[in-house]
Amino acid sequence: MKRPSKDAVHERIVRAVIETVAAQGIGATSMASVARAAKVSAGTLYLHFASKEEMLQSVYLKLKRGFHAKLMASATGEPRQAIAGMWRALVDFQQDQPDAFLFLEYAGAAQVLTPEQKAEVAPLQGEVNAVIEHAIASGAISVPSVQVAANLLIGPAMQLARTHALAGTPVPEAEANQTFDRIWLGLTAS
Repeated sequence: MKRPSKDAVHERIVRAVIETVAAQGIGATSMASVARAAKVSAGTLYLHFASKEEMLQSVYLKLKRGFHAKLMASATGEPRQAIAGMWRALVDFQQDQPDAFLFLEYAGAAQVLTPEQKAEVAPLQGEVNAVIEHAIASGAISVPSVQVAANLLIGPAMQLARTHALAGTPVPEAEANQTFDRIWLGLTAS
């Protein structure tokens, strides 16, 4: 039987990291538990990652960039449509990749990134903020602060996605739409 390529083994390890963290949390995840889940030896795991911290950081950055790309690809059209697209992309990400969603939640809360890595991902939030700034500048929303508007938009979307990810259920379309519509009303109220 042909040996899997180094890239195939790496992807299997990445999937194991995501699944292990989603199931056990950051603290209970170890190099040994990931090696077992990936069905590789500890030595093979260390060929890909020098430490648990490097492993978590690498997987976090990969997922964050991929999720952000989907988020921004959905931010098209007039302000309400662009923001609704991003909001829906977050909910869809949870439904399509619940373990990856939980990994990002847990790793973000555990602050696994180095200061340099945090500086590397900071522009991603800037891109999201630019969509919100455009909505404020165009008068589509009346909340004068980008940070307040972002909190009002992101907090409920994350809570909705988190609740369903932990329950192992998809977010019902009607619930997602009704939640966004109520948030949008609050953002546009004078």
